Amino acid sequence: MKLWGKSIQVAATYIGTVVGAGFASGQEILAFFTSYGHAGTIGILAATALFVWLGYKMMLLAHQLRTPSYESFNLQLFGPYIGRTMNVLVFLTLFGVTTVMLAGAGSVLEEQFHIPYLLGTIATLVLALLILRQGLEQLLVVNAIVVPSMLIFAILILLEGHVNSPLPLSAPNSYEFLWKTVLYVSFNLAMAQSVLIPIGYAIREPVVLLRAAVIGGVVLGFMLLVVHTAMLANWDDVRFMDIPILYVTDQWNEWLQWFFVFVLYSEIFTTLISNVFGIGQQLREIFNVPETRLYLFLFLAAFSLCLIGYSQLLMFLYPLFGYLGLTTLCRVALPTLSK
Repeated sequence: MKLWGKSIQVAATYIGTVVGAGFASGQEILAFFTSYGHAGTIGILAATALFVWLGYKMMLLAHQLRTPSYESFNLQLFGPYIGRTMNVLVFLTLFGVTTVMLAGAGSVLEEQFHIPYLLGTIATLVLALLILRQGLEQLLVVNAIVVPSMLIFAILILLEGHVNSPLPLSAPNSYEFLWKTVLYVSFNLAMAQSVLIPIGYAIREPVVLLRAAVIGGVVLGFMLLVVHTAMLANWDDVRFMDIPILYVTDQWNEWLQWFFVFVLYSEIFTTLISNVFGIGQQLREIFNVPETRLYLFLFLAAFSLCLIGYSQLLMFLYPLFGYLGLTTLCRVALPTLSK
């Protein structure tokens, strides 16, 4: 039972890292799956299988190669020259997404609770720092608490009846949706490597990694499918919305709408702390500095960028990280390396 508990904690962290603001808002799912009609459903089933298989492979490789961070992981996979280049790109993009998540958390608190933007951002920063000071175990605990809320949110969409009678959208003539599916998985796994690799290194029992990958991948697939089907059923109403899932939640009562706000903030927060944890593990291999100082430096740097804007750089880095993730995905899919 102890191993099953650990498996569930790792699975929750996997889910919490993949699920971010784009997932919670429905915008990511709309762009990668729902815009392709019923073919998007096939894409989600394929994505589920890839999340299980490649998530397990990534953690298992980190376990076998004894690599505590994506820094050493990429050096082992790609060699010193390509590996270092990839590590720089991973660092820049993870830090960029960290900045956006921190800014997003402040915006949610401002819009929903009328907390001043700077105060909300600082409060999020302090809370994240307190959690990260406790190390990997506390990160696992936070995700084990938050992820069930995400799952309940998906079940509420089912119970509220917004997934019935989807519009009969025709499938596209091409197989572009399959390419989008691969890009979606590669981008999210490239993001998740910042946490999956330290977990693979720290967990001693490979069976925990296998169970975690299966649970995490299947739950991700379930949540993707529910939100996708709800938006498909309301296609004419949601396709031009910035936050398409709002159309669904606007029909809920006030308490359920507050619950959605909690889920949205939580999904941003778990991605934030996972990214900073991964970057911190990389920097710890380079600089002989206590972890808490590294985390504080990263948060302060991200906070300063929240004030001056970061959108243009991120517009460049997001697509780049998708193709970077594709490179990692292809390399992880190869037969397991020997030590």
